[in-house]
Amino acid sequence: MTKAINYGKVELIPGIICDGYVLNDGTAVMSERGTADLLGMNQMALNRLKTKWPLKTLKPFIDNDLPLKTNLVEVMAENSPHKGVNITVYDTKTIETLIFAYSMAFVHRKLRENQRHIGERSVILLKALVITALEISIKQACGLSTNIQQAAQQNYVELVKQFGFTCSFENEIATKKDIINFLDIPASTLNSFLKKRQDDIQPIKLDYQTIKANGGTATRMNGYSLEDVSKIALGMDSVIGIELKKQAFGNIGTIVKPNTKGEIEWQQVSA
Repeated sequence: MTKAINYGKVELIPGIICDGYVLNDGTAVMSERGTADLLGMNQMALNRLKTKWPLKTLKPFIDNDLPLKTNLVEVMAENSPHKGVNITVYDTKTIETLIFAYSMAFVHRKLRENQRHIGERSVILLKALVITALEISIKQACGLSTNIQQAAQQNYVELVKQFGFTCSFENEIATKKDIINFLDIPASTLNSFLKKRQDDIQPIKLDYQTIKANGGTATRMNGYSLEDVSKIALGMDSVIGIELKKQAFGNIGTIVKPNTKGEIEWQQVSA
């Protein structure tokens, strides 16, 4: 049986964390759960696609009726919580097929009501991946080495800065108060969000001397990196959060589509 020997958490869109693996033959894959999370689907619904593929709504947008290819692998990666378990995985070509097909079906208004959220997520993924790929390509062409996931997250950090977010501490360390004021949300809302995301948002422990030097009186305090601030801001549906998402991913309710004459025009799509 094929082995999954490397494991990592993939987060190209803030808040969407997916299990990724590299197999012993070098193939990059996502677990079935990770693929479902990426697309915003229920895992059982994704599993059922294998017996119904290709869906009637997606068939016009799939090249030569490509199969929905999956593979059963044994997890050997030491850092994976599923070490020793056999899991179903999807390779990048299959995931790309799903993203493209759902995006095109969404744009052409072919998805059913209960499928539209998947099309919407797929459009967001396409934009996020294109922006990231362009930045990586340019930097690599200029002789710079960079990390795709870090590049994607840095784009979100820069966006938060553009919206006027500032940190109370040096080295771009923010406090809860900074985040609360920026997003205009109650402290309880932020605390609830942080509790849900405690596995991937790690606070920075600020010591008394650092706090005192900054004019504070507390004996201890948590700080947050700008990367984590962007995850929080884009992960919430506050007024600012919604505006940030529009800037980051565009207004997917507006698309470009050929009219009856073959000319490109802007049209509104109900999401």
